[in-house]
Amino acid sequence: MSVGSIACAALYAGGGFEESVVFTVKGIDPSGRVMTFACGTDEQAMEKTWELVRRGFREIVVADPKGKEMSAAAFERSLDIDWGE
Repeated sequence: MSVGSIACAALYAGGGFEESVVFTVKGIDPSGRVMTFACGTDEQAMEKTWELVRRGFREIVVADPKGKEMSAAAFERSLDIDWGE
């Protein structure tokens, strides 16, 4: 299933993801359902958080490979990206 243009796979209850999951992004969609996405890199996870915000998701959190969860904003800050300012 293709969800948006970001290379992350949606995880569903009872389903799974066959490849190595590095980061998971979770959020509540506009209808109230909790959705979880598996992303292979930190960059993909960051882009997925942006996509979910655009799509109206709320309470977006990212879990790193060790399982530590943080808000999307805290995750983005943790990447220490130089935005060229």
